[in-house]
Amino acid sequence: MKQVNLTITFDLAVPAPLDWLSGYRYNRRWVMHMTIQQILREKGLSRYQLSKRSGVPWATLADICSGKTSLTRCNAGTLSKLAATLDIPMEQLLTMTVEQRQAADGKPNDRSYLERDLPASLQKALDEYIQGEKDHVSYMDCLWGELYGAINSNQWSSAITREQADYLRAKYL
Repeated sequence: MKQVNLTITFDLAVPAPLDWLSGYRYNRRWVMHMTIQQILREKGLSRYQLSKRSGVPWATLADICSGKTSLTRCNAGTLSKLAATLDIPMEQLLTMTVEQRQAADGKPNDRSYLERDLPASLQKALDEYIQGEKDHVSYMDCLWGELYGAINSNQWSSAITREQADYLRAKYL
């Protein structure tokens, strides 16, 4: 019996380990949530450094990062420079968003945090009101009154702040 030496080599393309940035590159759902500020933090760059390395004026970057100028309104040369400097495809750059700006009082524009950790009686009234709206119940006026009373009583007993009470009234009543 003749012995045959057989060598088989496999040329497998093994992807590089994914960090969170690479994950964003390959998952289109995640790309939508990525912000310019996140990628700058990941790369360890400031807007000034990005401006110097890319050749894009700092004022332009400031407008982009603040949300004043949309990336879709930038010319191809600006997008190309930014994409090359950040080492990302231009398509991904166009899907990026900016971090939400804060209101003049320094608080986030998204005030949903004011709905967290509500007293049980208020949470119950709020849940019933929301469910009543979904179900189109005929007694919405009663649910409205319950929620209004729950907000007021919890505000006056200092269980919630005036800011929370005003937010809840504006959003639901």
